[in-house]
Amino acid sequence: MPLSFIKGSPALLIEKPRTVVVSDLHIGKEFKLARAGMHFPDASKRMAEQLLEICGKERSRSIIMLGDIKESIGYPPRDELDAIASFFHPLRQTNITIVKGNHDAHIGEILRRIGIGISPVNELLVGRIAMIHGNAMPSERAMSKDYLLAGHSHIAIDVNGAAEKGWLVARVGPRAAESYERYNKRARLVVLPAFNSLITGVRVGAGREWSMPLLRNGVFDPTSAKAYDLDGNIVETSSQ
Repeated sequence: MPLSFIKGSPALLIEKPRTVVVSDLHIGKEFKLARAGMHFPDASKRMAEQLLEICGKERSRSIIMLGDIKESIGYPPRDELDAIASFFHPLRQTNITIVKGNHDAHIGEILRRIGIGISPVNELLVGRIAMIHGNAMPSERAMSKDYLLAGHSHIAIDVNGAAEKGWLVARVGPRAAESYERYNKRARLVVLPAFNSLITGVRVGAGREWSMPLLRNGVFDPTSAKAYDLDGNIVETSSQ
């Protein structure tokens, strides 16, 4: 396979070129939690350190971020801007690509303001892999790839009654032809967990209303979905 879960981490590795992929960083989430009385000082800086540690272990100098870089949907307040700078400055020696999410209005402008020259994209195609955030539909070119990577849904699994971060992998669904004239019938959708340690997510299971259009509208089949924990072990789920 051209990609693999990074064991124990909410991150994925593309083998060639060696690239770490993460999603849903939600920089600034700590300030929303602080207003509720829960305090996590320097959370964004520590998240950057965690990402650098993963890159070091995987011998990668390239990172792809699949959207929702920041917590605010609109232009962020001062404290969140400072947190974004605290996150990106330690990563300046890495090669970063950003796929925009629904929380990422003004993100290119914000990065330029703090001296980070990254131009975010809406969709990214690398070899046999397509990457999107997951809140919108991919292009037909993306649907021709073997793998479609997405975030957005904050996947979590049930482990002994507690919610933990997890992965979801699904096959193409019976309604894909309604949206696409051409698509890869053997494609797999891989949904990443949120990278931010302050976000666990919503458990997959019966009755879940899928936030991702690709699962909600049957382009990919939720009844085929297999959930995995962060160690790559398959987890029983009643996602049907």
